[in-house]
Amino acid sequence: MSGFFGSMLPSRSTQVDFGRAVRGILRTHMREYRESLAAAVVEMPSVTRWPAAGIELAYRCTADVLLHPDGSPRLRQLLERNARVGALRPARMEQRARAQLLRAKLSTALTEQVRERRSDSRHTAEAEPRDLLDAVIGVCPDEVTDPTVAQLYVLMFRSIVGPLGYSLAWSVLLGSLQSSGSPWSWPVDWVVREALRHRPVSWMVSRPVPFPTELGGIAFQTGDLLSVSPYLLHHDEQHWTRPAAFQPDRWAQPSAHRPYVPFSFGPFTCAGAAVAHELVTEAATTLTGNTYLRVVGGGDTRPIVTNAATPRPFTLHHTPTKTLTALDGAAGRR
Repeated sequence: MSGFFGSMLPSRSTQVDFGRAVRGILRTHMREYRESLAAAVVEMPSVTRWPAAGIELAYRCTADVLLHPDGSPRLRQLLERNARVGALRPARMEQRARAQLLRAKLSTALTEQVRERRSDSRHTAEAEPRDLLDAVIGVCPDEVTDPTVAQLYVLMFRSIVGPLGYSLAWSVLLGSLQSSGSPWSWPVDWVVREALRHRPVSWMVSRPVPFPTELGGIAFQTGDLLSVSPYLLHHDEQHWTRPAAFQPDRWAQPSAHRPYVPFSFGPFTCAGAAVAHELVTEAATTLTGNTYLRVVGGGDTRPIVTNAATPRPFTLHHTPTKTLTALDGAAGRR
């Protein structure tokens, strides 16, 4: 059993089915995600404040797969507010109190929606899920209570919007600082992979030890909690050349790098790990397409660490390349 779900799901096979259902619904809506990205980036102002802009972009482009447009307007509003305030644990105490209050309201509204959908004959396990909530309901056995289903949905909601938005923000910050206002000189995939190595949002993961064992000369007993830091693994000089440097070109040979665990590893890896990298890369590709990105008023790459490692606020200027070309032409004529 994976400790990630706590005691909310009754068996390991249900946990596996749950992860498969979440990945499936995200992949099913990948085309709509790309279309939403294209529209959202076009409408973005030329100056944006990050990482808030990354969270807003992540939520906007996944909103319809998180909750179908025909879903409850009140629930949709609560999801948007929760995305902005509590996608991951806020750093400030006053923000945490506000996030906790919003989360309680979201839980109540979700429980009502779960109850309605479960009693509606159109929402059955055999029906094609329209959104993430349908997928979560469809994979949960009848003995899983409505409030628990709501909690599982919130867990997935936060696991999608928060890591996606903050991983995108890290990619944009680190890639743009290295480019100094010029187009990125590496494939976007390399930048995203290196950002996930250099500043993994999940900086620490823990697992209960299933049986007595010894690691590194330390004895562990059944039930002991073993914590592993992806951040430290990604900065281990025994496995990485110049690990403190942000070097996207190291991914020209991705198979040469180990250990690389931005979304954990093994049978208990993140339920959305298989699609998470694709979502971040698609967003970064759309954002940087035919655009110059420049970071101003910031550039501090030290993370803010709570239950996640998030970027410090920074301002991003993004200018279409055709605009700069026109300005350069005008300057040349003068």
